[in-house]
Amino acid sequence: MTSSGDADNDGVWGTNKVILSGWGQNGTTTTDHMGRIAFIDANDPNNLKYCWVLPVIPLNGGTDYRALKSHMGGMVWYQDKLIVTSWEKDSDNNVMYIFDMKRILQATVNSSAVGKVSGGWSADGYQYVMPAVGSYSLAGGACSSTNDDSRPCFGSISLDRSSVPDSLVATEWFSSGGTEPARIWRYDFSSEPGYLATDSSSHVNASAAYETNAVGLQGVLSHSATSGGTPNFYVDDARGGVGQHGILWRQNTSGATAAANCGQDIMYACWGQHTESMSYWWSTGRVWTLTEWAADSTGHWTGTDHAIPQRVLFSVPLASMDSSLS
Repeated sequence: MTSSGDADNDGVWGTNKVILSGWGQNGTTTTDHMGRIAFIDANDPNNLKYCWVLPVIPLNGGTDYRALKSHMGGMVWYQDKLIVTSWEKDSDNNVMYIFDMKRILQATVNSSAVGKVSGGWSADGYQYVMPAVGSYSLAGGACSSTNDDSRPCFGSISLDRSSVPDSLVATEWFSSGGTEPARIWRYDFSSEPGYLATDSSSHVNASAAYETNAVGLQGVLSHSATSGGTPNFYVDDARGGVGQHGILWRQNTSGATAAANCGQDIMYACWGQHTESMSYWWSTGRVWTLTEWAADSTGHWTGTDHAIPQRVLFSVPLASMDSSLS
């Protein structure tokens, strides 16, 4: 997830407060693992309204498009661009796609197809599409979640406005039931609105890289109390068992502290159930995240009612998180 709290320092886009919540979709159709984004009108917290926008990948020189196949584990809205993580299985090895918030198009045909159809353009029944305007791919080949020596499959990304310059922070995905520690990278933004900084060869190089002993990380947030200061990394361990809540960690290069594990007597100390992406709303000091149903090792939903995936979107003050981690 991400919000207008990421997009601009004042927390609004134009005059509106907006939250973007990404959803992935499993299935057995041509739109398997299709990503979609809820655009949420957050001007009135007591009356949230939303509509769906389908992120799509242009084809054939822009004369057609296909659905973005993504678990939607990470999004960053920075200035007028939206960066979304992808876990594509095609040959281009793209791991992040860039979308332009000023380029949202309306579908003209209501059908289950995605792309150009007889009579116009369709988006699997959704009303709006957002075509990608660029992408970032891994140098050297496809990502792999086999071990922490492989090219990373990015699981979550977030924006750090306390760094100099502003930066994007990314963590890789491993199963919470495994043993591989996750790595974390930082990438600086460039002076070109919404794009990452590149070298003379158009490569995006990490400005910092870390390895943590924590396993199963699915969300990461970096923040320093002073501009350009030593950052704390807030990461969540999204344990995958049915009914299990996550563990929240605060880490830096000096050590790590975790909130109390869940138990019958300390449920108040739990982090959310299977939370992933985190986003810091700079102007309010609140951290937003969302829960999802637990998934098994193959990425399929587990639970008693597969028809209605339950998600809770919530925020807490960063100061409260720090207090629980002291």
